[in-house]
Amino acid sequence: MRYLCKIMIMCGLLIGTGKGLAQTLGSAPPVTYTINAGTTIVLHGVSTYAAAYQWYKNGVAIPGAVSKDYTTGVPGTYTVVAFNAQGCPSDQSADVLVVVKSTTLPPDTTVDLMINIWSTNTQAQEGQNYTYLLTANNNSNIPGTQVKVVYVIPQQLLYQPSLAPVTGKVDYDPATHTLTWTIDEITHDNPQSLVVPVKVLQPGLIQSTVDIHGKQIDPILANNTAQTVQQVNPLIIPNVFTPNGDGKNDTFFIPGLDTYSQNEITIINRWGNDVYEKKNYQNDWTGNGLVEGTYFYVLKVLTLAGDWNVYKGYVTLIRTKSE
Repeated sequence: MRYLCKIMIMCGLLIGTGKGLAQTLGSAPPVTYTINAGTTIVLHGVSTYAAAYQWYKNGVAIPGAVSKDYTTGVPGTYTVVAFNAQGCPSDQSADVLVVVKSTTLPPDTTVDLMINIWSTNTQAQEGQNYTYLLTANNNSNIPGTQVKVVYVIPQQLLYQPSLAPVTGKVDYDPATHTLTWTIDEITHDNPQSLVVPVKVLQPGLIQSTVDIHGKQIDPILANNTAQTVQQVNPLIIPNVFTPNGDGKNDTFFIPGLDTYSQNEITIINRWGNDVYEKKNYQNDWTGNGLVEGTYFYVLKVLTLAGDWNVYKGYVTLIRTKSE
């Protein structure tokens, strides 16, 4: 049985000397606070029964930021999670956006660049191909020059370079998984796009972050970073099949198994005896010669990363046709 424990949590900001709670967070839209460059604000977490905290910036845990208050002068989206004495986490707080305002500069020295990232598949499966779309734009009236977009491709993905023509130049460092897209110039409201093809190597939560910067000073840093999250599901193995000759569910069929280059399966009866073994199983086991009942399986699949993932469970064999 799975237990879910929660802590009631509020998060707010104390600005400057920390007098007065500026904002209580709940389900409301993110609140934006703008500070001048070189100054700081204090993020203040308030939680009933909290014994510890963990602060996050742009969805990534901040090392060492485990106190009730967190002081920052860095732009980004901040959240906090509280923990009780038993180590049980609360829900993550709502977002607080911190924007750092640059000092006044001549108009021709500032360019507001913006980056976005989208995925064509937010529920990908292991072994599947999909793409990310990066879009860079310039919100200012003067051109942005020497623009660079940097995307560190997550370890769970394999970058597959495309031969399609692109604006600018794309470089990829396989040692650091870093893709750098260089654009000589982006004019006002003339977005440029780049398609990034990838292949899923292993299941789990895949968080992609992309950043943009140029030669000119950017007065709004909050839109220089963008994120998207993919959930890559492991194999979902059915726990029943009905080999009764009616043409429906007559084999032990495992969806997505064909995306793996190699697999091995063993079926075991209730007395611990192996009753079926197969390498490179083709979803064709019918339980021939076996009585109805529950059997256990051990399935191994070879991922593109060269690792063997092991799945264990049970499957019920039913031959009786339903009325």
